[in-house]
Amino acid sequence: MFTEQSLAQISRLLLFFSQKVPHYKINLCSWQDFQKVPLSNKAIIQKFLAQHHLHKPFNITATSGSTATRMLIAHSYEAYQAHLDRLVQLYRSVGVKKGMVILNLCSYELNSGGRLMEKAFNALGAGVIPLGPITSREKVKEAKDLIHKIRPQWINAYTNQLYDLFSLLGQDHSIRYCLVNGEPLWPTYKERIEKMGGVYLHNHYGAMEISGLAVAIQPSDEYMKVFYDGLLLEILQETGEVSVTGKGSLLITDLHNYCMPVIRYAVGDQVELISRNNCLWIKVLGRNEDSILINGSVIWKKNLIRAVHDYVEHPNFFFIVNKNAVTYSQQLIINVKPPFIKDIQGLSLTLEKKLGLKGKVTMRQHMGRLPRTSSGKIKYFLSSVDKVN
Repeated sequence: MFTEQSLAQISRLLLFFSQKVPHYKINLCSWQDFQKVPLSNKAIIQKFLAQHHLHKPFNITATSGSTATRMLIAHSYEAYQAHLDRLVQLYRSVGVKKGMVILNLCSYELNSGGRLMEKAFNALGAGVIPLGPITSREKVKEAKDLIHKIRPQWINAYTNQLYDLFSLLGQDHSIRYCLVNGEPLWPTYKERIEKMGGVYLHNHYGAMEISGLAVAIQPSDEYMKVFYDGLLLEILQETGEVSVTGKGSLLITDLHNYCMPVIRYAVGDQVELISRNNCLWIKVLGRNEDSILINGSVIWKKNLIRAVHDYVEHPNFFFIVNKNAVTYSQQLIINVKPPFIKDIQGLSLTLEKKLGLKGKVTMRQHMGRLPRTSSGKIKYFLSSVDKVN
């Protein structure tokens, strides 16, 4: 929170990084002064990584690249330990305890989330099956066999992995709860997976830059409890004002990272922060720039994904945005894997009614593998020049 102690920590951060980045040369005497610190984003962090020698990096992680260009994040030992402690608190709050067994389907590549998550589970006395992403039919079957053999109580995974897994498992398994990493599920999709698997899903929000941040204590709660030890959170409203709670763009400052300046960092999400029972709770509303332009119509990607998913009733599809360089027209191609939908006209009418996409969408059957990131997430949007299997 905005305390004298955190102000002093930020002062030390600014002084340290001002030797490399001139715009951090700010005489910080108050929180009003802190609001003069320029905002940072992924491009600025990538530029810092390319131009400056890192100060004693303890851990390097890689983002998945599902929403933007893949990037590397350096953490100091203090930041890494703070991230780990935060995950331990978060997992404890949803009931993870000694003796439990967790199937971990999050990526282990380049020390990305899976490794830190495993350490946090182990710190609570839980055992971990470190399978990693299930990105093929063979890996899904391997996960199924492990569940039947070892009988874990929890799954830690990304959203599309749970659909693939419970499509095969049904309700014949030992799983009771799942932690869903990445963008929180919308209610229709969440309820569908819970019904398929006979499980409860806890939305879990975080970013590779700062690790875990919040979790839904009760699976049915649309707000997630925030665990922000070692972090300073701000809400940048549309008016340009900054507040502790409210709706707007989420800004995060990592108070312990002396490797890379994660200071007033815009993670790219629109959120709502509220105070409830003397605690901070967060609801993710969407991405800041998560839209596409189709022949003059601005379409929010999340709304397009939800509309198609609710119609086909599975997540195994992706979009190609085809831009004609001669006519400057834009076409949206929906590529759907089995089970295919029979009523294509019905989907077109649905998209026209919900999103206004009249005559701007075509569909084709896709028999190959879905395009995925290295961590197993589906890459829902590709350009016409991207290669697809």
